[in-house]
Amino acid sequence: MSSKCLDLFCGAGGAAMGYHRAGFEVVGVDIKPQPRYPFEFIQADIMTFSLEGYDFIHASPPCQGYSTLAAMHPQRIWPKLIDRVRERLMAIGVAYAIENVETAPLNRASDLFGNHGVMLCGSMFNLRIERGYLRRHRLFETSFPIPQPPCHHKGRAVGVYGHGGHTKKHRMLYKEEAAEIMQIDWMNRDELSQAIPPAYTEFIGHQAMQYLKQRVSA
Repeated sequence: MSSKCLDLFCGAGGAAMGYHRAGFEVVGVDIKPQPRYPFEFIQADIMTFSLEGYDFIHASPPCQGYSTLAAMHPQRIWPKLIDRVRERLMAIGVAYAIENVETAPLNRASDLFGNHGVMLCGSMFNLRIERGYLRRHRLFETSFPIPQPPCHHKGRAVGVYGHGGHTKKHRMLYKEEAAEIMQIDWMNRDELSQAIPPAYTEFIGHQAMQYLKQRVSA
């Protein structure tokens, strides 16, 4: 019997594909329609959706309120849901991972409540094209121990953000390049700019699977 993963704030399914590759049966939930989500999808409000019946839960709350972009647009009010999401996950005692940008209020080490943290980037998984490696740092706070892989920042870093294209100041990638470097071939360019590379969550997923097996055997 396969382990079930609930993918909250799922977007177009970058995180989901990684967990699928790690062996999970994945169900995605998002308040917006996600026609290109590659697995079972439910459109619902994450903050009221039932979390029961899953072995592992991944959550990627909106990142805009925690990113450096928030300071550039002080007139905008972005939702900050990490604390509320964490409270819900801890209350049901399920194994979980919360993902967000590197400036988000997520754990970067172990704490007294059994939460752990790891920072992942494209260089750790050799996500690169001829012009450079993927610059996309993401924090993952987990309810189980995660080893911190080393970074390999060598050569030029390139980003997947915005709508694609090149300027002298920013080395953004066109859709075909973005799809190649992130190893995602089912999304449009805007979805790629928001996605988590599956390599990140495949790594997290393997650790989650190991933790779940150890918990059952104990």
